[in-house]
Amino acid sequence: MPHAPIFILGSHKSGTSLLRSLLDGHPDLFVIPFETHFMALLGRWITYSYRKQAPVDDANFLEGLVEILESYAQSVDRQADVVLGDRLDMDAVRAFVGEMDEADDPIQALTVLKQLLPQVVEGLDSAQGKRAVEKSVEHLEVALELAQTFPKAQFIHIVRNPYANMVALRKFKAKDQGYPLINKVYKSLESGYYWLQMNQKLIPHYKVIRYEDLAQNPAVEMKALAEFLQISFDESLLEPTLLGDPWGGNSAYGQFKAISAVHLDRWKEEITALEANLVTQHFGHVLDQYGYEKLPWMKGKWKPTKGESLKRYVYNRLYPLYLR
Repeated sequence: MPHAPIFILGSHKSGTSLLRSLLDGHPDLFVIPFETHFMALLGRWITYSYRKQAPVDDANFLEGLVEILESYAQSVDRQADVVLGDRLDMDAVRAFVGEMDEADDPIQALTVLKQLLPQVVEGLDSAQGKRAVEKSVEHLEVALELAQTFPKAQFIHIVRNPYANMVALRKFKAKDQGYPLINKVYKSLESGYYWLQMNQKLIPHYKVIRYEDLAQNPAVEMKALAEFLQISFDESLLEPTLLGDPWGGNSAYGQFKAISAVHLDRWKEEITALEANLVTQHFGHVLDQYGYEKLPWMKGKWKPTKGESLKRYVYNRLYPLYLR
C-alpha cells in the first residue's frame, strides 16, 4: 500500500519521536526523519500553542520547506526533533527545489517530500513503492483533512500519562527560557486531548497506544501495531533508529540505545503542585479513560519553582484561577 501514508500523532513530548524511530528500519516504510510541518507550510490554520499561525492564503510551500530544512541542518540540540547536521545537503536541496513545481495541496506536498528527501539526506533510501511515515505534532488539528485527502491513510496516536507529559514538556521548554508560562504547556496538552477525542470519533483506521505500554512491553505493542498497519513484523521494529543508525533519543532524562521503562516514574520526583493540580482538575477524564491513577490535591502551589522569574511566577499562579 505505497499510497497509504501513516501519520503519527500525539501531544508534544508524548513519545511520538520514539514511535517514529521504531518504524524507521522497516523495509516497507519510508520514514521521514523529522517533523515536516507540511500542513502548516501549506498555510493551514494552526492553534497549537508552540506553532500557532493564522490561515495563510498565499503560502509558498517550497520556500517554507527550504527554511525548515535549513533549521534542521543547523540544529545541535539533542532534545530537538532531529539533528541532521552534515547528513543534509542544503546546496542539493536548493537546486532540487528550484526544478520543482509549487505544491498546493497535501498530496502534492507529500509527493515533493518523497521525491526530494532521498536525494538530499544521506542514508535515506528511496521512497519508491513504500508507505510514507510522517509525524508533526500539530497535525492532530488537521487529521480529518488528511484522512479525507488520503482515504487509505492510517493514524497512530500515542498517549502518555498527563502528569508525566506535563513534566516532560515543561522541562523541554525550560531548558532555553527558564520555567515557562504554564498556560502554554497546559493548552498544548489540552489541545492534544481534545483532538484525540474528536479524531477517534471521526476518522477510521485510528489506533491509540499508551507510551507506558510501549516502553514496558515493546514486543507486544509493536506486533499489534504491525498487524494494524498490515506490515510484516520485523525485528527492526524493536530497535529505535534514525536513518539506520541507533537513535539516542530526545528524552529529558538522557540518551538511550533501546526502549526503556527506567524513567517512567521520574515525573513523580519532579512534578510541582501547580502542574499536578492542573492535571488532576482538568484532565481527570483522560486519566480515567486511559487507566492512569489520579493524584490527590497537592499543597504548595504557591511555592516558587526553580528558574521561574517573578513575572512568570505571578502569571503562572493567577492563570489557574481563570480555568475554574
